[in-house]
Amino acid sequence: MIIFQETTTTATSATTMTDTTTTSITTTSTTSSSTTSTSSSTSTSITTSSTSSSTTTTTSTTSSSTTTTTSTTSSSTTSTTTSSTTTTTTTTTTQSCIQTITSSTVNNTCRDLNWNQTGVVFASGFNKPLALYIDANDSVYVCDKDGHNIEEWDQCSSNGVVVAGSNTSASGSTSVLLNHPEDVTFDKNGYMYVADTDNDRVQRFPSGSNNGTTVAGTGTSANTLVGLNKPQAVAVDSNSNIYIADEGNKRIMKWTPNAASGTIWLSDNDLDHTIDIVISPTSTDKIYTTRDDKDVIYSWTSGAASSPATFNQVNDTTKNTLNKPRGMTYDLYGNLYVADRDNDRIVMFCANSTVGIVVAADTGTSPRLDKPVAVALDSNLNLYAVTEAGKNVIKFGRL
Repeated sequence: MIIFQETTTTATSATTMTDTTTTSITTTSTTSSSTTSTSSSTSTSITTSSTSSSTTTTTSTTSSSTTTTTSTTSSSTTSTTTSSTTTTTTTTTTQSCIQTITSSTVNNTCRDLNWNQTGVVFASGFNKPLALYIDANDSVYVCDKDGHNIEEWDQCSSNGVVVAGSNTSASGSTSVLLNHPEDVTFDKNGYMYVADTDNDRVQRFPSGSNNGTTVAGTGTSANTLVGLNKPQAVAVDSNSNIYIADEGNKRIMKWTPNAASGTIWLSDNDLDHTIDIVISPTSTDKIYTTRDDKDVIYSWTSGAASSPATFNQVNDTTKNTLNKPRGMTYDLYGNLYVADRDNDRIVMFCANSTVGIVVAADTGTSPRLDKPVAVALDSNLNLYAVTEAGKNVIKFGRL
């Protein structure tokens, strides 16, 4: 579902919607004389104000020292006083749309990551949203299975735009239509990939175009190196290799760029009922999948003959295991997040840990985190979850 890209997060706003800068510089110089006396005073103030999608305030003040030199002779007194050079810079950013979020510096440990437990509805109006992807510009892409399309939602927008498939919820098998798609992701060059499940293919879309090209599958169900059978999920690595959860054939297929056929990355009966697939940020030889009928996450190694590593334990006193885990994603620190559907929560597995931590949960108040099926993070590590019951996307601001 994701392509892992290493980025750096700092205490800045997530997305700049409006940038207005006003600078005023005032200099006053006054000279007076008594006997032989010179006094000079200079004051400089600089104020910068900008508006963007989150709130950050920084104030820096520098004051110079005041130097007075007095010299006396038998005939005159000379006094020179220089005062000032005070510069004040104030930057104020104000959230202009959905939610006020204050970003803070995050250390390289999942224990320093926390989110507001009261979310806001970021996007809604879907038929059956199942998957989620957020690009480098923080645009949010939602895969709507029963709407047969992919919608793009910009930050602070009130409506989504259909970027692939039908805008009338019509299904089809042409290059501009989809049939019950179940996953969406992007590569480093900005191409969008869609698991077009009921068309038994994976479609690739150039940026700004709704005309897709089939890069895997033939459009009909097949158990061959060129065919697919109900592809559920798709991921792309940093070399633009495509990995497909070919659920109907119980295997993971790998397609190199522009290849006419794929290779079997792994085949195993435990790949039955595969819901999502993510590539490890440390090695393309390791892939994680979710299997909701066994309530586990599998860790697979390419070509491994042994059984996969499994983990489903959660550090929670009442619900200490996963229950129908579905969509997953990674953050830049290597922490793994999973939508724990039937426990109505998002669970984070710290890097190299097999015991999860609950980072967002249904509170019983609106908006409900009711049956989450997908999860993603923006550039400021704000958390987004697709809810199957609410048919919406909920955003949780990072604290």
